[in-house]
Amino acid sequence: MRSFTKTVTDKQLAANQANGQKSHGPASSEGKAISSQNATRHGLCGRFKVLPGESQEKFDSLFEQFMKDERAVGSVETELVRRMAEYTWLRDRAARFQNACFYVAERTAEDIADGKADIHFSPELERFLRYQAHFDRSFARASAELLKRRKERELQESRFVSQKHAAAGQQRREMHEQRQQERHFFYTANAKLNLERKEMAAAAASAAPSRRLAA
Repeated sequence: MRSFTKTVTDKQLAANQANGQKSHGPASSEGKAISSQNATRHGLCGRFKVLPGESQEKFDSLFEQFMKDERAVGSVETELVRRMAEYTWLRDRAARFQNACFYVAERTAEDIADGKADIHFSPELERFLRYQAHFDRSFARASAELLKRRKERELQESRFVSQKHAAAGQQRREMHEQRQQERHFFYTANAKLNLERKEMAAAAASAAPSRRLAA
């Protein structure tokens, strides 16, 4: 493979640096408008957006699928999933630009006969490779943060369920103890009442002969 490069002498490099220090950017409104679009030529930096020629519907579908797969809860987890979808989209975009950096030069009859091809690539290839690696790392960080938050949320939910079960168990024990106390109270009261009835009956029985003798 051959790369398109341009040889720059030290004198030219110094002159370019001096000119760069003098430059204050485009002055006309037309120049500023053109300059403002430089960062969106490939859309791999700055604020994310679906570029013309890409499908907003496909990106929305990708985001919805991520939401279903990741089961995001709350605004923070939703934002992390959105970033993951964007990083995936940008990574694929960088890969497409990488493919566009290659082309095969027109082959001569001799090249065709020998089965040879002269493949060229643009110096932009290295930049798109860096972008792709950057988005892979960014996706991994967002995914790790989402996993961490999900585990914390599930742990909190598990603790809440455990506390709820413990509270319900405590309530059942207290109700059982209360019923036991109530049964003991009624048993004791009933036994006391039966004892009083027996004593009254015995007293009445012992008093009956005395009443007959008196009569």
